[in-house]
Amino acid sequence: MRDSGRARVVLAVLLLTAFTLITLDYRSGSGGPLRRIANAVFGPIENAVGDVARPVGSFFASLGHLSSYKSDNAKLRKEVAQLRTQLRLTDAERERLADEEKLLHLDQLAQFRIVAAHVSAVGGSLNFESTATIDIGSRDGITRDMTVIDGDGLVGKTLSVGPTTTTVLLANDVQFSAGARLESSQLIGHVDGGGHAPMKFTLLDSQGTIKVGQRLVTFGDIGQKPFVPEVPIGRVTRVVPTPGALTRTAEVTPYVGFDSLDVVGVVVSAPRTIKRDSLLPPSPSPSPTPSPTPRTPPATPPATPGTSPSPSPSASRTH
Repeated sequence: MRDSGRARVVLAVLLLTAFTLITLDYRSGSGGPLRRIANAVFGPIENAVGDVARPVGSFFASLGHLSSYKSDNAKLRKEVAQLRTQLRLTDAERERLADEEKLLHLDQLAQFRIVAAHVSAVGGSLNFESTATIDIGSRDGITRDMTVIDGDGLVGKTLSVGPTTTTVLLANDVQFSAGARLESSQLIGHVDGGGHAPMKFTLLDSQGTIKVGQRLVTFGDIGQKPFVPEVPIGRVTRVVPTPGALTRTAEVTPYVGFDSLDVVGVVVSAPRTIKRDSLLPPSPSPSPTPSPTPRTPPATPPATPGTSPSPSPSASRTH
């Protein structure tokens, strides 16, 4: 009985002491002695447990975002593919812009009035082998037998005209023919499409001469239909021997690339006169011929004092 009574007294004192410490710690705020003791004892243990648990918690949290990461990567890959496509389109647009600038330059030099168009198809139609379809027609003032050009020169002539499209007979078709003139001369003839073979120029004057490298322009027709004058055609690359013939013939490389047609212009009207050869591209500058290097004679060695110079071979033969 005595031990149990003493235990009750000890328990009561401990409870009273604990209650008093809690009350004092609460009144003193976060910096109370009880709380400082607890932090000092249990703080390092809590930090160690946190260092171990934090990476594990981050790993499980990242699992929830894994599908989001995959979605973002797929989106980025799609955006990269779109950007690459845009870059390719930009290259094509740059080529088209260059073609338009060349066409505008030729148009300004000649003072033509043209309607610009894009080639939508190239092939054979209307019993012709080489034709092109362009995206303008009668609604744009286009009629049959009009000159078609691009920034390099003669493309062909309009053949069949619809409301919004037009078929063009290309100058490389075997049935194509146009009046032509040799640059810097009055010599005229006609140029004909060769299909898969080179174009041919036939000079009507049997006494005239054709030289490799000479350039051709359209001679023009009465009423400027189908061809306006002075449009560049191409350059003579080979003179064909025609002994005894009344005409002279040459092969011609056209300025226009018929396999890569894109931007063209249909000449709706042209001035009465155009300066001769003014629309031809600049002639390539010939490479300068290197001048021969003069040969320097070998130096004669100086004579040694006390000795006479050796006689030359010719002098030896005369004695």
